[in-house]
Amino acid sequence: MNKYLTRVSQVYSAKNKLESAIQDFIQSNDRLLIDGKDLKLFKEKIIQHINFLNLENARCTPKSASWYNAGASSKLKEFGISGVDCIAFYIHEIKNEYKLENEKV
Repeated sequence: MNKYLTRVSQVYSAKNKLESAIQDFIQSNDRLLIDGKDLKLFKEKIIQHINFLNLENARCTPKSASWYNAGASSKLKEFGISGVDCIAFYIHEIKNEYKLENEKV
């Protein structure tokens, strides 16, 4: 089963309350481990919550968030969020897990 890791790469200066709210929400999802079977739902929930924040902060210019394939040149699946220019957020497929073999001393 594939697993994915979320990562906040950059946080830029927020220009308004909407951007601050989006940054807080995205940062609360930093460095999560996601099972492959849950990836689609996780990505949908991120977009849904950003849309909710747009409604909560109706006086600010709304953000139109979507996902793009950030790993087009690699064999691993990687996704980035676009339409939200106040933070850079990525989901990386984990290649494999490191396992330390039991060594006899």
